[in-house]
Amino acid sequence: MSSELKISKQGLKDIAVTMDSYRIRVLIDAKQEILNSGVYNEEQYDTILLKMFDEELIKYKLHNFLSHQNPNDFKALKKFSDKNSVDITKTLSLLELLKNENLIAVNEIYDEVEGDENTPTLTTFKDFDIKCFEVSPSKIKSIYEPVKTIFETNNCSGCGLCAGICPVNCIDVYNGFGKIDEDKCIRCGLCYYFCPRTYLPVSVLNMVQEGALQIRNYSKVGHYLETYSARTKIEEIAKSCQDGGITSTCLHYLLDANIIDLAIGAKMSKTPWRPEPIILENKEDVLLTTGTKYVNNPNLKSLSALNKRKANLAVVGVPCMMQALLKSAIYNISIPALNHIKYRIGIFCMESFSYESLLKICELLNVEINDVKKTDINKGKFFVYTNSGDELTIPIKEIGHLAREDCEVCFDLTSESADISIGSIGSPSGWNTVLIRTEVGRELYNKLIENDLIESKELSEVKPGFPLLERVATSKKNKCNKHIDKKKEENLRFPRY
Repeated sequence: MSSELKISKQGLKDIAVTMDSYRIRVLIDAKQEILNSGVYNEEQYDTILLKMFDEELIKYKLHNFLSHQNPNDFKALKKFSDKNSVDITKTLSLLELLKNENLIAVNEIYDEVEGDENTPTLTTFKDFDIKCFEVSPSKIKSIYEPVKTIFETNNCSGCGLCAGICPVNCIDVYNGFGKIDEDKCIRCGLCYYFCPRTYLPVSVLNMVQEGALQIRNYSKVGHYLETYSARTKIEEIAKSCQDGGITSTCLHYLLDANIIDLAIGAKMSKTPWRPEPIILENKEDVLLTTGTKYVNNPNLKSLSALNKRKANLAVVGVPCMMQALLKSAIYNISIPALNHIKYRIGIFCMESFSYESLLKICELLNVEINDVKKTDINKGKFFVYTNSGDELTIPIKEIGHLAREDCEVCFDLTSESADISIGSIGSPSGWNTVLIRTEVGRELYNKLIENDLIESKELSEVKPGFPLLERVATSKKNKCNKHIDKKKEENLRFPRY
């Protein structure tokens, strides 16, 4: 084990509680089933088990610390962080776990600054008031149940991460719907642990993105460093891309320069307009992925095929996928493929459709799916362009009921958890809006400019610009909040953000 543990009565107690952890016990008990599945080899299994032990140990150390600390506030959390040489974001992520395991109750205290007709009322985080329950951790029923509960309650994002990390390969996600082979499932709860729709510590994700040490308010599009409007200069991509082709250009550069070995994205399957995950191995593969796909596609389930390949990865995906990847980085237990990801390239997304819903839209527009050349969502309308040259439209409000209900619990329009986020809202036709969120994203974008692969402008120089993007992002957050409030009123399951 990598943790340094002072051997004492309390230290031994922490070890005993950790060894009694459901997640540790099930991994040990199911070792042979895990190895037989072939998802992880024995060395990888050992690494994951020991890393999980370290994570559980520090979590229970925090619980013990809080049990003997008064007051339990943000200052106390910083004291624990300093004492145990961990980042405050790590401590906050552990706090979220303890809360979800019903070992503590956390009351967040906010200050409210009155606004006026020009300035909205501002609510800012002030402090925590944390209460520890007087109960042994080993006597609390584990919350780490299979994500079947997420599938069955219309909360699944369809990102595919649960299938991508399952140690016994018993989960599949297809067309936005997940299913579990109950006979193979070992009830380890890793799927629940990483799922972005079980619990998602949004404030921690924002802090990690910024590298901040305090909880604070962020823009309606999350943390970002710079904003641009851009389009590709690569002719082959420009001919087939949806808008500005920046996503494809990022992959083209990274693969061509051998900065990454592989990338995960989406391509069209043999069934017209039904996407499927793809592992890209060279820049020529990038052309297979151009264009927007509005049908849900579980890109992240491809991760399970990459554990045995020591390859630097880039992942392209929608907001829920970026959330899943950042959450898994925060709660890192050394799953090989996840630790090989070097670039998170996020795409804007308002909602997705099942394949059957796309067929229904085509039916409403009186067009055959085989005749569809391109689809787009713009200015409140769904566009279908046909091979015969027709442009057909239908207002989004007339097909909103066909979107996946599960997407209504998503608050994120712009892939706030990515390194670089790319979409079309805010930029002129034929251009992409680009949000640089991390230093990794900034370095990548600058390389595109240095290699003369893109044309770039400040987003502030174009119309409709950032105000429209922020307005649409706010609309999605408001819609999400209303849907979650409705679930609460009806006593239905909802994501914990």
